[in-house]
Amino acid sequence: MLIPLIREAGFDIVATCARRRSSADAAAAKFRIAAAYDSVPEMLEGTSPDAVIAAVPPAAYSEVVRACIERGVPVLAEKPGAVDAHEAEELADLSLARGVPVMVGYMKRFAPAYRQARAVIEDAAFGSASLATFVFVMGDFETDFRNYLIDNTVHHLDLARFLLGELGEVHARRRPSFGGRHAVAVMATSESGALVSFQFGSTGSWFQRNEWVEIVGEGASVNVDNVDTCVYRPGSRPEQVWRPNYSIPLEGNLTSTTLGFLPELLHFRDVVAGSAVCESSLESASRTLLLLRQVEKVLALT
Repeated sequence: MLIPLIREAGFDIVATCARRRSSADAAAAKFRIAAAYDSVPEMLEGTSPDAVIAAVPPAAYSEVVRACIERGVPVLAEKPGAVDAHEAEELADLSLARGVPVMVGYMKRFAPAYRQARAVIEDAAFGSASLATFVFVMGDFETDFRNYLIDNTVHHLDLARFLLGELGEVHARRRPSFGGRHAVAVMATSESGALVSFQFGSTGSWFQRNEWVEIVGEGASVNVDNVDTCVYRPGSRPEQVWRPNYSIPLEGNLTSTTLGFLPELLHFRDVVAGSAVCESSLESASRTLLLLRQVEKVLALT
């Protein structure tokens, strides 16, 4: 998803790097990239890039991000950006001390429907959020439970923070794993006092609606249905609906924009250029992982 869009966002790709040289070579050949490496320091030394975009397993981010920060190279690290909250905090401190921006790729923050929902929630007419429901149920994540939590559920934990602020008073229940799939229910309270519920699962289908968010204010509500459609229901007026017009092939109607990937990369471009303050920083990502740790503690995983 990312490599074709990197060019669309205005970057030139000077090199690709992977843990196995064969993978780096394959990506370079497929996308016509001039150089391939299996060492991040060697890539940084050999190409002197303006920025690095990293998509690696959680445990591999620290080495990549540190190498880039030490050479003054801004990084967009795919979520979660670190293996846990403590590591993310350490990397965020290093990023701040060196003055090198590190963005974490929570692309849902940049999806137009969720941006529209946030604008609705922040409008005084909406009132204070009272109830919120986040459903993120997808198919066939046949992995251990911890990997499922950090690779999948963090998306909506971060999205809840983006829309409602920090969360606390966490409660959670887990259905015993069956066939490598998982089902979790989480309750929390937002800093504004809203009661927030999450339904996470890998027991659904890839081919049906996977995510749904509804936030109720004071007589009004806003709903984002399956990423692309935002519906605002004011207390005393007809509902307003925003959705892409898929029959017209404009940038705003394309999947890359709807899912948030291209807007995320455009924002990172502006961060690298120094014309924007990062809206998905490592420091924020550390708080998302801290919220995940609270869920894990309630479920007695840590």
